[in-house]
Amino acid sequence: SPTLWANSVSQVEPEVFQGKTAAAATLRLLPSQSQRSASVNAAYAGKAILALPALTEQEKQHLRQGQRDKAYQIGIGRALPTTTAKTLDISSWQWLAVNGGQAAHFVVQSPAASRIRAQFKTGHWPGGVELRFYIPTNPTQVYGPYTEAHALFWSPSIEGDSLGLELFLPSPLKPADVQLSLEQISHLVVDPATISLKSTVRASEIDYASCQLDIACAAPKWQTVGKAVARYVFTESDGNSYLCTGTLLADKDIYTQVPYFFTAAHCVNNDTAAASMDMFWLYANSSCGGHDAVLKQSSKGGQLLAADTTLDTALLRLNSTPPTGVTLSGWTTQPLADQQTVTGIHHALGLAQKYAQGAFAGHIRIVDTVDGYIATPDDEGDFSEVSWQQGITAPGSSGSGLWAEQNGTPYLVGSLLGGTSDCSAPAGPDEYTRFDRSLPLFSQWLEIPGTPPNTPSIFSIFSPDQAPSGLMDGIVIARYLQGASGSALTENLTSKSVDLVALQKRLVDAKTKLDIDGDSKTEAAKDGILLVRYLMGLRDAPLIQGLDLTGSTRKTATAINDYLQPLVD
Repeated sequence: SPTLWANSVSQVEPEVFQGKTAAAATLRLLPSQSQRSASVNAAYAGKAILALPALTEQEKQHLRQGQRDKAYQIGIGRALPTTTAKTLDISSWQWLAVNGGQAAHFVVQSPAASRIRAQFKTGHWPGGVELRFYIPTNPTQVYGPYTEAHALFWSPSIEGDSLGLELFLPSPLKPADVQLSLEQISHLVVDPATISLKSTVRASEIDYASCQLDIACAAPKWQTVGKAVARYVFTESDGNSYLCTGTLLADKDIYTQVPYFFTAAHCVNNDTAAASMDMFWLYANSSCGGHDAVLKQSSKGGQLLAADTTLDTALLRLNSTPPTGVTLSGWTTQPLADQQTVTGIHHALGLAQKYAQGAFAGHIRIVDTVDGYIATPDDEGDFSEVSWQQGITAPGSSGSGLWAEQNGTPYLVGSLLGGTSDCSAPAGPDEYTRFDRSLPLFSQWLEIPGTPPNTPSIFSIFSPDQAPSGLMDGIVIARYLQGASGSALTENLTSKSVDLVALQKRLVDAKTKLDIDGDSKTEAAKDGILLVRYLMGLRDAPLIQGLDLTGSTRKTATAINDYLQPLVD
């Protein structure tokens, strides 16, 4: 019964993601200097090439008719020509010696594509064999390595109409020792990196762009929330590619950070689509009215943990670490109040991040029809209806989050199913999932508290094997945050001899956790005071009394306590 979980509120605070992005991949066989130019002929010199014909009129017509409400179709699957064998004759490629073995390059072309990706299948694949993908005209952008045997997978989407592949064989392997086949191509007509649209394919669209609101024009707290939001391309088994939006979520395990990704089931609801997800992060302009957005791409998809198409909800665990700078959104099952202000953050049409603000209009139930669905008011319905007062959503926004504030902190409360908002009718209602109805599906991942690591407190500066003290460790840390170093750190605190080099190292290690209020800064006047007070036993209101936490993500004594307790105890 829906009322069983509606009466018990579960909530998680937002976090700054602390994961470290892996070093950028590089090719083993670097193109010659003459091949580094933007000239396609030069870039392809010495490589085996498979060139597909241009899109047929039938394929173009399929793209024109392929729209699925606010999941945005941006690509079409292309089978290989009947005269082309799927199993690649890698023995015929130009193999050159490199450090540790030999390597060769191969290029796939689909003329006039804005982006291209290909589905490959590995067969016999001895240890040490590596597959990488790159842009032939810009070989510094490299993705991989892919090393799994007997795997069917989609490559990352590559800018332009050509996909470069590098295959590395460690000594003493030969090309005959490896099996690789090319199954199909996805030809993208929209480039999520530039939003270039091939007008000959989709000559007209409903006006979704002119009334969009750039996230850089929103309040700073919404820009911070937006760092948890990513757009992604996924490709289905038929090779058709789509664009949707989703959100990284925090969980109740405060000791670890797992990249859980929340989106719509009408975008991703099977393992094939999940594994194909190509992620685009932090694509937002730096100033209101600006046009300087730069994206960060990660690939290798995700693992589908749970999905329910009746609730249109899906949770995944991403296979690649998100880039530095992203956040993990907090969430709540607190019911929305009538006409409560809500905010949506999304990548409409794949554009730089947008937002919309409006009001919760009530709960609804959804009845699927041949042409889509019908929304009917229902207080016990599984979806929420929203009417925008500023901004709209659009194709590409599907799966994007909806947030409501509590005490000034935004918490995710749902994801976009669809709706009718556009520039001619901005108040046309949009429909969102209810996170409180989704959470029971996800509780085994999002609601497990976790186990504290059996390690000393990172704030034990004087004696690493003892609990930290407010009047010793706390003061030294506060001095460190003020810029003190050397003997100035311990002056008038102890008469014992202190190994200042080791002390300084422990302080450097501790600094990664010293943004106690979560405002992306470490300050003696705020973080130092909070730590000293906590170590001296202050809790509740006295812990934060007199401190300005307006720009903080941890604004309450409870949030500060929940952050510090596992680090101290």
